[in-house]
Amino acid sequence: MLRFFLTDIDGITHTLTRPLSLTIRMDESIPADDCYVVFPYEAKGELKDIRIMDDDELVFVGIVDEQEHFIHEKGRFLRISARSLAARLLDNEAMPECYNHPSAKLIYERHVAPFGIKRTEDDDAVYYGEQQVNKGMSQWTVLKNFCVACYSAIPRIGADGVLWMKGVADRGSVCFSDEGDGVVYTEISEKIKRCEEISRVNIKVNDDGYLYQMDHTDAIRRGIRRERYLNAVLASTPMTCADTMIQNGRNASYAVRLRCPGMLTARMGCEAVVKNRLLGNIGGLYVSSVSYHMDQNGGTSTITLKRRNNGCGSQDM
Repeated sequence: MLRFFLTDIDGITHTLTRPLSLTIRMDESIPADDCYVVFPYEAKGELKDIRIMDDDELVFVGIVDEQEHFIHEKGRFLRISARSLAARLLDNEAMPECYNHPSAKLIYERHVAPFGIKRTEDDDAVYYGEQQVNKGMSQWTVLKNFCVACYSAIPRIGADGVLWMKGVADRGSVCFSDEGDGVVYTEISEKIKRCEEISRVNIKVNDDGYLYQMDHTDAIRRGIRRERYLNAVLASTPMTCADTMIQNGRNASYAVRLRCPGMLTARMGCEAVVKNRLLGNIGGLYVSSVSYHMDQNGGTSTITLKRRNNGCGSQDM
């Protein structure tokens, strides 16, 4: 059973259990998950925090952005809009400064921990370079810039409010199947987006120009031509970014979308395999986004699966 714990500005926690509708959206490319829920109206004061439990599982924790009391012919209702704890980092500006060889621990302690966000990873990697914090940067941007430079990964704050600096946490594996031996789905689509893939990155390593090339050989073999240029002389764009650019394009070029009964937010980040009698077995995937919607007709999850990162390309002078 779903339970909603709403805390008001006086520190009083109100428990609600009968939502009229609920939407929870999670996407690895969007820093903050969001939640929209509607209840029959009850006076609750000004609300600030929300936790959602599905039996004993924490499925969402965050801050209340909007609280709306509305009335129409069907009655009085309370609508709550909320975002996950990543919103605290998005909403707060970082103090301008320059880090020299910052570590993961330093970035976490200065830019994340003050906002009540926990980190369970014990990795304390160091980025051997400068990281500039410019005026107007959010705390999230500082964290993201470090993680991209140090780990080549986008950080992720999960549904439980825990930070993963190396990206979406591996939460096991899941099989989606239309043959009764996995999670059931009612719709499936497979999309190939050639327009997302990059075939070559031309790299400048010195004043002689963009003479170094990193090719995505599979894209070239398949007739794709989309080239980019990277100035690796700049400290902010190391040569490893070229592989990341190619890999990001490759990941964005393929997706499987499923529509499944029930709440599957706990599958976010899972390794995934799809079994389908027409498409066959599709492996090497992971759950990159989950959108759950529930109303009087029941609850349904829309799942997006993407490829896992793999090495790619060849390098030539």
